[in-house]
Amino acid sequence: MTQNSTDRERYQMATPHQNLFEPARFDPGRTALPRVELVKSIGRASDVVIGLATSKGQPTVIGATAELERAAGRGSQLANLLTDQGAQTDVDRLTCLNLPGIRVLAVGLGDDLDLRPEDLRRAAAIGVRHAASNGSPAPRRIVVSLEATSDAHLQAVVEGALLASWSFAKLRREPTRPTIESIGVVGSSRASQQALDAGRTVAQAVCVARDWTNLPPNLLGPADLVEQARGYLKDVRVEVEVLDEAALEKGGYGGILAVGGGSARPPRLLRLDYHPRSARQHLVLVGKGITYDSGGYNLKPAESLLTMKHDMAGAAAVIAATRAIAERGLAVHVTSYTPLAESMISGTAYRPGDVLTIHDGTTVENIDSDCEGRIVLADALARANADRPDLVVDIATLTGACMVALGTRVGGLMSNDEATADRLLDAAESAGEEFWHLPITSHARSQLASDVADLRSKKDRYGSALFAAAFLQHFVAAGTNWAHLDIAGPAWNRDAPHDYVPAQATGMGVRTLVALAQSMAG
Repeated sequence: MTQNSTDRERYQMATPHQNLFEPARFDPGRTALPRVELVKSIGRASDVVIGLATSKGQPTVIGATAELERAAGRGSQLANLLTDQGAQTDVDRLTCLNLPGIRVLAVGLGDDLDLRPEDLRRAAAIGVRHAASNGSPAPRRIVVSLEATSDAHLQAVVEGALLASWSFAKLRREPTRPTIESIGVVGSSRASQQALDAGRTVAQAVCVARDWTNLPPNLLGPADLVEQARGYLKDVRVEVEVLDEAALEKGGYGGILAVGGGSARPPRLLRLDYHPRSARQHLVLVGKGITYDSGGYNLKPAESLLTMKHDMAGAAAVIAATRAIAERGLAVHVTSYTPLAESMISGTAYRPGDVLTIHDGTTVENIDSDCEGRIVLADALARANADRPDLVVDIATLTGACMVALGTRVGGLMSNDEATADRLLDAAESAGEEFWHLPITSHARSQLASDVADLRSKKDRYGSALFAAAFLQHFVAAGTNWAHLDIAGPAWNRDAPHDYVPAQATGMGVRTLVALAQSMAG
């Protein structure tokens, strides 16, 4: 199943632009985010982000400082000035107030003063996003003052501010000038530098995942992403193992080889291992890494082809989360697998009707070549059984059916264990990412049977997200807790940016995976 040299040469001749932009030019490990630090006052800030909530029927400023009150003028309360400006406490409503030498950005927080970390994460993001987009020729110095009274609240503020400040380094000749110089976060005496560092680490990981997912497919094939990951992980204690096409063939990874067999850029399986001595539990993460998905011989519609570079968002999330977990020194053993392939059409591409042999010996009848994600994940899940983990979580832009069911902002969660599903939902809630628990029904499992092989890769369009999960579960060892995250909708924002979510790649899943690892640490 290895790609022949003639096909490689034909690809290079047909795409001479491939050599004009080397993937090494892009170093997501150095994704540029503004400096962020704990501050006690607003200092020389150009913009200050505060909150506005309702208390006892009256607007109440969340995060007002003595400096802001003085800037508002003797005898004038800041809340009154904001109200005169038309400010309302509706959630996410933004009001701008220009004071001498400073601009105040008040974000509505609603009627409940018992604020969750996600409330502050969104408020910080809305204020920072507006400050960064004001068109000023000079980079902004922003202070966020939202009464972050705990480590969880402070970390959320840092994450929201940094995630909203990020923008993709567009592939233009002239570099984009930064719009934010620094972000200061006002925290109480109970909020710690450790929480700020945690927020910065998580935000950086999310933005790296966004960068990789946004890169065009000619710049990020399977081997390119492997090299990107090597550079990104070189300064943390993570072991890196790579299986090339020869090693994949020797190891019997028939799914990955079949999906990648039609491309001039051969597939890879990337394995990462972070194993601190203090770890008591073992978490395996598996991320789908289709660097470009044409649909193969079941070719995708033309309107879908343009965005199929994001079909490796699961792999990006897993690699980025693994680094964040290691950088934070969490006491949990994490092993990560990212099966990487480019699904293309050629004389060596796999066909509908082919029977593939997965790493564990299971044979699969390929019904639809556009079901490639579950095929490569099957190999990785089968390999992960040898690690005997406590928990396996796979994450993938897997099915359009999940988008139909849940929309574009909610991911699907399916599991073989209710307690595991609850654990994932708790991690997602603490991280500010939204998943909805879907069932894996006995009917979905009954549809897996094939007339010619052990399994079939597809049945019909009805309940196909559940079928895909049932298919994946087959490759998880009996007795192993497992969850499947389908992020086909929220991994790619097709609409305008909002709060801390940009257009296009969102980095969905990184925060949940890190929060999950944290729940297993110690």
